[in-house]
Amino acid sequence: MRGKHLGHWGRAIAAALGVWLAAGVAAAQPARSAPAATPPAATPPAETPLAESLTGMARAEHGAGAALFDDGDYAGALARYERAYELSRDHRLLWKVALCQKNLRRYAKMIATLRRMEAEAGAALSARDKQDIADLIKAAGAFVSFLAITASEPGAAVFVDDEPVGTTPLAAPVPIDIGERRIRVSKPGFVDFIRQVKVVGGDSVALVARLDRALHRGRLAIAAGQDDLIAIDGKVVGKGRWEGSVQSGTHALRVTAPGMTPHEAQILVRDDERRRIDVSLERAAQRGGASKWLWIGGGAAIFAGALVAGSLLFEPGTPAEQGSLGTVPLGFGGRR
Repeated sequence: MRGKHLGHWGRAIAAALGVWLAAGVAAAQPARSAPAATPPAATPPAETPLAESLTGMARAEHGAGAALFDDGDYAGALARYERAYELSRDHRLLWKVALCQKNLRRYAKMIATLRRMEAEAGAALSARDKQDIADLIKAAGAFVSFLAITASEPGAAVFVDDEPVGTTPLAAPVPIDIGERRIRVSKPGFVDFIRQVKVVGGDSVALVARLDRALHRGRLAIAAGQDDLIAIDGKVVGKGRWEGSVQSGTHALRVTAPGMTPHEAQILVRDDERRRIDVSLERAAQRGGASKWLWIGGGAAIFAGALVAGSLLFEPGTPAEQGSLGTVPLGFGGRR
């Protein structure tokens, strides 16, 4: 790869200069009597250099990228050039992005950038530009392989080392760099397809990605008394002990036994979680217990009333009429 690429805008200037020189040489030759001289062919106007055509922050980012590139900071230059492209959408910046990726040995990304440049520039690329791009892609082929994925589900996102590279079905094989690579195919509602592959240069990697629907389930284990009935969401599932698979979410647990107070609870089970619940029932209060205490309380009240009524029957002057509350004398029924 050459360190600097003129592009069609630079070659247009060179072509115009060549025509001008040719015209000057022709003018210096002796004039012929016949036939009459023809006017020189019109030359295409020279395209404004990239550094001059950019404006505002795009121009500033491009200038910073050029300075970093000259200083050998290709990662910094790449970030600046990418930002300049986002601001201006000038396809010529993609060439500079590709140069940085090449110097960083990110050959797969370089190939993707060159293909993007082809697609966005379209007719603005000359035959020479297109040939240069084709040569670069071919040269980088020794350092990349091409990933082809056949997926059971359309619309699944494809990731290489957690970076998105496309959506199934892929329009074309995706270039990936040599080395250990993590391939992931993901779609909501399905279990991720994940493979770790070793990539060698100049090869191809073909994967068949079968995506299974995600089952959001967990396990619930209940440990209760030997004769306790266990019900989940209103359905009896076991006695004493039970464990089984349930859908993720909240479930109603009820444990019952004769003569025992029922245990009720809402249990949350998460995806792939095993939840264990221990239940110990308490003995229920016996029937008639409340009436017994009511009888005792009522009898005490009657007894106290009888004492008061009896005290009123005593004659004045008897000990029953005397009493005190602290230092305040009390009298019942008679005079003091």
